[in-house]
Amino acid sequence: MRVKRFFLILCAAFLLASSALAESVSESQGLDWQENDPWPFAIQYGDRSKHQVAITMDDCYEFEWVEKAWELITSYGGAMTIYPIGELLKEENLQPGDREMWQKIAASSSEIGTHTHHHRKMSKLREDNMLLYSKYPQQVTDQLLGYHYPLRTLRPPYGNYSEAYQKQLKIAGYHHVILWDIDTTDAGEVLSQVRNGSIILFHARKKDYTCLETVIPALAEQGYEMVTISVMLGLPPLEAQTELFDWRAFKKMVNQ
Repeated sequence: MRVKRFFLILCAAFLLASSALAESVSESQGLDWQENDPWPFAIQYGDRSKHQVAITMDDCYEFEWVEKAWELITSYGGAMTIYPIGELLKEENLQPGDREMWQKIAASSSEIGTHTHHHRKMSKLREDNMLLYSKYPQQVTDQLLGYHYPLRTLRPPYGNYSEAYQKQLKIAGYHHVILWDIDTTDAGEVLSQVRNGSIILFHARKKDYTCLETVIPALAEQGYEMVTISVMLGLPPLEAQTELFDWRAFKKMVNQ
């Protein structure tokens, strides 16, 4: 009985310490954690009572389609959330003009999240690597843009998500992990499935853009407000900062 009781005390202490660490880290990154947040940590769709949808785009291997999709949705008065793989934002992987385009997107009503640094299933990784692959994109994003642009939501590769991963994401300071309720490049299917609060998954590919050429005008005609994930979830306005994120300093703080 004594051993069991000691074990339970240790577990409780660990959970309290993890919670305190997540809170202190999020505060240090300027993220506004709200205790009365009505949303679960993992989000599949938004408020079904609001005539809104969130168009999201993952990966960004073919950046030209990100640019075209952003220009298209902007022309209809909408915004989108883009989830690039961090590795693709590194200096050596950029094409001429890419940096300026990302800066333009970041300064617009659309927003940037992260799809982790590499496209790997998080459940296959050790917890310390879960944290690395989830948080390191913040450093790459800041270096790309030239200022600190807080990454507040994350789209997990393959939608792969677990309690262990949730703990690391909270330590990393993310508000929410974002899933989806519509995943198809058939425009007819998108428009037949769409509902208030839908989060629609696309990738930076030609076929996805072709689908969006039909979907975006149709959603606008039906009166849907095309908003970012942050707007859909009621997150506070993003506050950029001059001091760039430093992964090594962050890791040192976490390990203290």
